[in-house]
Amino acid sequence: MLCYSIAFVAVFIATASQILLKQQARDTLGKKSFVWKFLNPRVIIAYGSLFFSMALNQIALKQVPVSVIPCINSTSFIWIFLFSYLILKERPSKKKIVGVILILLGNAISRL
Repeated sequence: MLCYSIAFVAVFIATASQILLKQQARDTLGKKSFVWKFLNPRVIIAYGSLFFSMALNQIALKQVPVSVIPCINSTSFIWIFLFSYLILKERPSKKKIVGVILILLGNAISRL
């Protein structure tokens, strides 16, 4: 059970870091130099968090069946969709909504 929790924590860390990257990209759009867009504290923290979430996934893979990990990891797209709407105030397009529905259906079908 602990490894399942580790897998979900890894998904949330990856989601938070991707939201941080989206926010940084939006904040520096056309304002800063090319180097500053990639070498600033937000981006470095976000990529470090992504690396940490991959390490957590490797730990979780030792106990969680390989057939379950992709289902857990695919929920990150749903969380990014929701957090982008709630935190970044992005309006979801129809394609994104359809994509989230397909992910949910795919997870439901794979767990049958």
